Amino acid sequence: MALSKPSDTESPGYTSAPKPTDVQNQASVSGDGNISVIASGDGSVINISQNPNNLYSQDSGGTCTSKPFPLEECQDALRKHYKKRRSKVQVLPWNKEDTVDLHDIFTNVDLLAHSKSGSDFKGKPLQSIFDILNGSEECPDPQHILIWGAAGIGKTTVLAKLVTAWTDGSSEALEKYDLVFEIALREVKKSQSLADCIFSQLLPYDVGFTQDDLLEFIKDNDTVLIILDGYDEFEVEESHDIYSIYNLLNYKILQKSSVIVTTTTTRVSDVTKLMDPDTRVEIVGFSPDNMASFVRSWFSNIAKNKEQGDALLQRISPTILYTGILSVPFLLVLTCLLWEEDSNIPVSDQVCPLYNQLIDYLVARYKRRGTNTETSNVIEQTLSSLGELAFDGLLKNTLLFSEEDVHKYCKTGHETPVHLGLLLMQKKLKSRLKPANQFSFSHKTMQEYFAGRHLASKLQSQDEAARKDTLCRCFPDLKSVLQLDNLLVFTCGKLGQDAAFILSHLDDIYSESNVKQLEEEFYTFFKTTLPCKWETDIKLKGVSGDVELPFLGQWNDYPHELRIYQNSVEVFLLCSYESGLTENFDEVLFKRNTIQFSGANPRLYSVLSLVIADGKKKVERLRLINTQHYVLGSVLEQLHELSNLTELNLRQSRLGQQPVSCTTPDRLKQKFMKRQISKVAVDDAAKAPSLLAKHLPSLRLLKKFVISWNDLGPQDMKELIPAIEQLQDLEEIFLSGNDLTDLGKDVAELVASLPKLKVFKVYFCQLCLEEILEIASSLCRHCPDLELFDFQLNPVQRGQVTLIEEEEKQTVCRKLNEGVEVCWEISLGDSLGAKM
Repeated sequence: MALSKPSDTESPGYTSAPKPTDVQNQASVSGDGNISVIASGDGSVINISQNPNNLYSQDSGGTCTSKPFPLEECQDALRKHYKKRRSKVQVLPWNKEDTVDLHDIFTNVDLLAHSKSGSDFKGKPLQSIFDILNGSEECPDPQHILIWGAAGIGKTTVLAKLVTAWTDGSSEALEKYDLVFEIALREVKKSQSLADCIFSQLLPYDVGFTQDDLLEFIKDNDTVLIILDGYDEFEVEESHDIYSIYNLLNYKILQKSSVIVTTTTTRVSDVTKLMDPDTRVEIVGFSPDNMASFVRSWFSNIAKNKEQGDALLQRISPTILYTGILSVPFLLVLTCLLWEEDSNIPVSDQVCPLYNQLIDYLVARYKRRGTNTETSNVIEQTLSSLGELAFDGLLKNTLLFSEEDVHKYCKTGHETPVHLGLLLMQKKLKSRLKPANQFSFSHKTMQEYFAGRHLASKLQSQDEAARKDTLCRCFPDLKSVLQLDNLLVFTCGKLGQDAAFILSHLDDIYSESNVKQLEEEFYTFFKTTLPCKWETDIKLKGVSGDVELPFLGQWNDYPHELRIYQNSVEVFLLCSYESGLTENFDEVLFKRNTIQFSGANPRLYSVLSLVIADGKKKVERLRLINTQHYVLGSVLEQLHELSNLTELNLRQSRLGQQPVSCTTPDRLKQKFMKRQISKVAVDDAAKAPSLLAKHLPSLRLLKKFVISWNDLGPQDMKELIPAIEQLQDLEEIFLSGNDLTDLGKDVAELVASLPKLKVFKVYFCQLCLEEILEIASSLCRHCPDLELFDFQLNPVQRGQVTLIEEEEKQTVCRKLNEGVEVCWEISLGDSLGAKM
């Protein structure tokens, strides 16, 4: 039934009560707050059910009336909500009063859009969140968008930027949407429909339309954007309700609406299988320049102490290239907070000490309040109770707790943990008649930290048999280890040297899951020039074959099983590093004298710098590929220690400062544009090419050197070439995808100094034909063992789009010794990223 038009004195969307002389009313309220009303007396019947927002009225004649959907009213209500709730950022989760304008503190994070080409995913950097909605060549009209990233990486803040831009009309990309609904999935009950979520989270009680009115309007409407934040914080299940979250994600309803979903990396495969997004975007955290910008904003707008911010930047500037945990916005916030309190704190690249300091700070802050009378023992008991709550919730994937849940664990009530700032309390309206408080930890990583505290304490109190039983229950298989990796890291951090039995348990799982059988295939995968076609019959127990892991780096080189192998190694190394049991590195990395990672966790590179220091005599091959997080600084600083290194592969590792200028034909331009990374120079950091040039001459045994696709410009290469010339034993050099404009003579002199050279690649390096001929002549005279020379996709003349083709190729070949292979005829369908 349609709503009758209310009088001026009536609340919109509700019917006025019939006069007692006209009707007799009967009303009942169910236990969950739903209302049923039956009105009789004039022959008409009104049945109100399901939700107070679904109220209907009927005119005296009993006929239904319809009216246009009040779009402006709905827009106004949403804009008021976003302006009040999202345009201000609660700087600290435990202090609701401390908010700043989003524009004053918001700092761009690095975004990487992944597009699928065959079975491979290519990455392209985005300048801002709004670029997601503008479309691309592969997907000109994005409609189903998945955004993922690690906990604390900035997903929810990015969405705040998006909805506030729609509110104030500051983004052209959002002008096409009449309505934008942002729903926090952590606040959603499983029984709630999409309309329930919209009305309970975003709209006031007295809007002049019903759920049915809204659904009728947005059905078959392509001007609606629905944002679902936190897929990992809600169990999406099939429902009998047509308008359920599940059906929205599964394209069963509202097929013309645009949908954005965010999740952490651990749930990427689940949501991908459900929604099959046409656009996939990874948030990779703060680059060094954005990290510095955030620190300056914090101490200018929040701490109001610019000098203190400069001091923090000075402290972290030597390590800014390998930002590690500081690339995660939430962890950088904690660092700024603690630095503001005490500028003598150690700035660590381990996460557990950072959270230990934070808890100490919050407890001291709480005790300073004169109204708090709890003893230290009571506070310690509260922290212990929170650990048990966090742990049990994490195993059940529960991030939102009822008041009963909290009181079950915290016997003294919820007031102390809320006032400490460890739990956030929010009103949760199960119904309008029975509101109830609900609670969550101030951040998911905070829950993981407290769960780690609890598990560490529990394991320390148990004998060997009980410990094994506990670990088998919590981490029964490989999938649980990968999904609860942060819990393991925090647990090891709290146990310290006592964490050896956890590493032993991980070793048992890896053995049982057949992970170790992949070692040979893993370390031979990048042994050849191109990643080899990989086939194996090995199936990993505990991880089904169709499980898709988060994408690694800008290119996804590894097949599924080898990605799992690397993720397993990462968890083991991080646990070893956090606990201080670094002697375990030998068991994992030095069996083959090779360190190899592709698109690894940024935190891993701090570990690797320590690995290199401990095992410098053992490392013969170092392959750090697809490094997209500015994290190589610590490793580059250690290079001179690797006196036995024979192979250094840094392909696609963001060493350079600017993208290669693309002068290829239109048919190839977009293919190469995708492989370029725009990078802003960082004033406070040593440049990677300088570090590399400084330490390369120490690698006297180096035979293979790969720096392809690194955005290295002419100035970078002029710095590197003299260093490479000193490596007399080099047999293979890969320089493809960097800009060697006007460096033909320098490159010719380079190869002249390398008599043992066998493979030389300058594919797509902006070298003109005249320069290629000069290089070929030098190769002929000075490199008698040369087997392969790759100079494809270089221009005939500098600055022109005409490429070297068959005629020019023959001219070059005549300059080379007989038997030298020349790579040619690469097809447009080939994966150019694999080419070094």
